[in-house]
Amino acid sequence: MLRTIKPSISLCALTLFLVALPPGPVGRACTTAVISGRATADGRPLLWKNRDTSSTLHNEVVLLESEGYRALAVVNAGERQAVWMGVNSAGFCIENSLSRDLADSTAEDAPSGAGAEGESAAAEEAATAQAAPRGPGNGSFMRLALQRCATVDDFRRLLEETNVTGRATTANFGVIDAHGGAAMFETSPTAFTMYDANDPATAPQGYIVRSNFAMTAQELPPTPESKQVGDIYAGERYLRACSLIDAVRAGSPNQAVDVRYVLRSLTRDLADASGNPFPGTVNGAVGGLPPIIDTQHTISRTTTVSAAVFHGVRAGEAPELTTMWTMLGDPKFSIAVPCWVGVQAVADPLTDPRGGEVGEIAVTLRDWHLTPDRSGVRAQGLPGIWEDIWPAEDQLLEETQLHRQRWLTQGVSSQELTEVHHSLAARAMAAMERELLEAKQLALAGADAIRIAIYDHSSEVSKGPQNLLRILTPEMGFASTRVTPEEIRGGCLANYEVLIMPGGSGSKQAEMLQLAGCDAIRNFVDSGGGYVGICAGSYLASAQYEWSLGLINARVWDRAHWARGTGTVTIGLTTAAGELFSQPDSAVDVYYGQGPLLVPGQQSSLPAYEVLATYETEVADKGARVGAMCGTHAIIRGQYGSGNVICFSPHPEAAGGPNELILTGVRWAAGGDAR
Repeated sequence: MLRTIKPSISLCALTLFLVALPPGPVGRACTTAVISGRATADGRPLLWKNRDTSSTLHNEVVLLESEGYRALAVVNAGERQAVWMGVNSAGFCIENSLSRDLADSTAEDAPSGAGAEGESAAAEEAATAQAAPRGPGNGSFMRLALQRCATVDDFRRLLEETNVTGRATTANFGVIDAHGGAAMFETSPTAFTMYDANDPATAPQGYIVRSNFAMTAQELPPTPESKQVGDIYAGERYLRACSLIDAVRAGSPNQAVDVRYVLRSLTRDLADASGNPFPGTVNGAVGGLPPIIDTQHTISRTTTVSAAVFHGVRAGEAPELTTMWTMLGDPKFSIAVPCWVGVQAVADPLTDPRGGEVGEIAVTLRDWHLTPDRSGVRAQGLPGIWEDIWPAEDQLLEETQLHRQRWLTQGVSSQELTEVHHSLAARAMAAMERELLEAKQLALAGADAIRIAIYDHSSEVSKGPQNLLRILTPEMGFASTRVTPEEIRGGCLANYEVLIMPGGSGSKQAEMLQLAGCDAIRNFVDSGGGYVGICAGSYLASAQYEWSLGLINARVWDRAHWARGTGTVTIGLTTAAGELFSQPDSAVDVYYGQGPLLVPGQQSSLPAYEVLATYETEVADKGARVGAMCGTHAIIRGQYGSGNVICFSPHPEAAGGPNELILTGVRWAAGGDAR
């Protein structure tokens, strides 16, 4: 359905003063979408908004208990008069994007901020009082809608009423309800046009996207061709959002849009003006990020201060189970938290008159990454943030989905809804606090810190990575991050200088990495990355086994007795090692945990390695032959392509050390001054 409703004036009385909008204030750049149940994975509607504004960075989530329906909304911190996205107890959800081309002729002399997205409520009301047209602006009108509307039709009737009584709106309003309704309304102060997302004539693919222009104002059809919007301000964001939704639906006959895809791939999309995602970003090709990402044309911008994705219900399901997934702060630096209007109180990390704490952490992370002109972000720290935050968010999504499935069939009490909301919000806050601490450590380490990826395929931080994180600290000049096999296969090594493969099982590491992960490591080292193998990581680097990486020309002596026991042994340092490690002693004690007894390999394609230490004492348990270990090589180094490879058979990273061997070895692997 496409329906234009206006008072007795004709549509041509509207001031369509822009054929192509000039570049507008970067702070008013929201991108939104209404997605009907026809296009979603579970048949329930979705509503999405990335909120951009230059007037405030600080948002919070609040409950509004005034007359009419109870509502849950994202507001400017400390304000309640204007709502920028929200849901009420009837399951009605609303958001908006500013569209200045919808202003009519009576508003030409109004202050440019009147009713605009992102203005403070006080400024909005003051502007409304001083200039025609009179009535609520965008934010206060959305609050009114949440108080009065239960359905999309109710909202349409509210617009018809206020066409006559007055409003100061210049916005595209997206709404969904608990009966399957889903629509976009292009709304000027005296008229509106409704686009029904359930109508194939206006939404052939079941969704409607808007950025900062209106089809009616631009005299465009409901689904314009790309060439028709290419020169319009915010046209590139409109086209990019459409292409992202289309990409999912075109993947296979059974694919459809779901909450996770909107949260991850739409709110955080980083693509240039031509719609090409930057490599290393959520929708980009595998590879390293560019040093700087210019966000002037991206959906996720430096001015994005919050985002929300509303997951609706089907007709007949409990409206209070409509879920508002809220990201306070720039989505690139934040985490989504599920919220419900039926909670007894909003969780503390989301509500504060100075800004919800989750969002305030995101603000700090964003500020640290901003370029001097504030139009882009320095990308070096982004992979570390995403590698920590997104898995935590996935767990929240999975648990929330399980709760919703149960609640939809069995019902839920306000008490349980509150407990789940508060529990998940606390976990989201804990993830953000950990990220803030890591960011501080990176800041303390400085720009010259060596970026280290520490492999770990365990669900919790295992002992080897724990020891490495303990000693490879910012104070020592290192920026260390755990990485998983999945992340290595995904190309994360492009963002690091050194990979450490710690102890454990070399064959298990190879199995978890899979062929793609092993190839990624070889390519990383070949192109100049450093490799540090410890115990199992040295087995993996060798040229011994069919699962080995073949990074260094070494084989394993007495492989039949690899499980020879553990204990403290003495290693003798060579002259080369004395120079590298600046070690005053020629022999040191170190913990041994069944690492490889290294000897020269026979790979003609690999250069010979250099011996840095040999075993002077041994462990010979479990049937291992006495004398087999002494004299074999304990620490070796070599080259693979353009990269440095160093292998430690024992565990100098363990408590009691000698930890300095690892510190020096990592610096050498990075290609810098080992001392």
